[in-house]
Amino acid sequence: MSRVPLADLIAWCRSLHHGLDVGFSPAKVFSRQAKAGPTRSRPLAGEIAARLGKGSSLEDALGPHRHRFPTLFVELVAVGEQSGRLTETFGELERHFGMLQTARKQFLQALVWPAVSYLGAIGVVAFMLLILGMLAPAGGKAFDPLGLGLVGPVGAAVWLGCAAAVTAALVGGFLFVRENEALRAKLEAKTLGVPGLGGCFRAFALHRFATAVEMTGEAGISADRSIALALRATANDAYARHADLCSTQLRNGEEISDVLNELPRGLFPEDFLDTVRVGEMTGKLPEVMEKQAGHLREEAARKMRTLAGIASGVVYAGVGLMIVILILRIALSIGGVYDDALKGL
Repeated sequence: MSRVPLADLIAWCRSLHHGLDVGFSPAKVFSRQAKAGPTRSRPLAGEIAARLGKGSSLEDALGPHRHRFPTLFVELVAVGEQSGRLTETFGELERHFGMLQTARKQFLQALVWPAVSYLGAIGVVAFMLLILGMLAPAGGKAFDPLGLGLVGPVGAAVWLGCAAAVTAALVGGFLFVRENEALRAKLEAKTLGVPGLGGCFRAFALHRFATAVEMTGEAGISADRSIALALRATANDAYARHADLCSTQLRNGEEISDVLNELPRGLFPEDFLDTVRVGEMTGKLPEVMEKQAGHLREEAARKMRTLAGIASGVVYAGVGLMIVILILRIALSIGGVYDDALKGL
């Protein structure tokens, strides 16, 4: 089954935050969402409400559908329920997913003009092939500017069909990766060493990590479980794969900052580790992580704009490369026609 849309998830977090704050039970809130909540997710809300009505905990009610939610949502809801801080948990999740939604919109908006340029270039080529086919002399051979045998209405249709297939593959691949959290976690881990991209995905991971540490610390969760959960909540395989090892080291009495410092270089910047040390020394790690999460939320939003700029540049570069290739193909075709004319003379 498909994942819960981000907009629906934000609506749920908002309703749960306000509903629990005024005294409603989770079962009551989900029952309302099943009747008047986001249309696409009403059946799922109804299933969760039914499980809650039979006495299941919220963690157990979400269990069969946990693959449809972000890791951060499932993990923090479990912690919030165990610690009696569900209201605060859903408030923080609402802010986090709201920031993510805003960043996604900015990302897509930045791609509008590059996409228009891409579609315009494809349309111009199709129009050129159509016109050249119509201008061909009766009984004569039409000029083939691309050297691919694509001329006239049929050539234009084939060109548009191929362009549509390539575009659909690119968009489909993007959507598949976005909806597949396990695959996305692996890809984000691979990009950490890529200039430009690495900083973006590191900021997203650190923001999720700081948010999770803040909320689990406020809930009184032990350090070993808190850090393991926070590493998994990053939704980045470069961090999540170390969750069990870090948990073991913390149970053996090591300091959080020392454990994080032993991880591969680049996962946690020195200034972040210094912040963790200050929090440990003062005994106010949750409060320090709360401030750090706010800073990283802004940093992640800026990095998302950077990522959008990089994506725009890639699209523009692709359009430019396509135009250059087409110009070269046309030049070669014209050269071939000129050579044939000289031979005829």
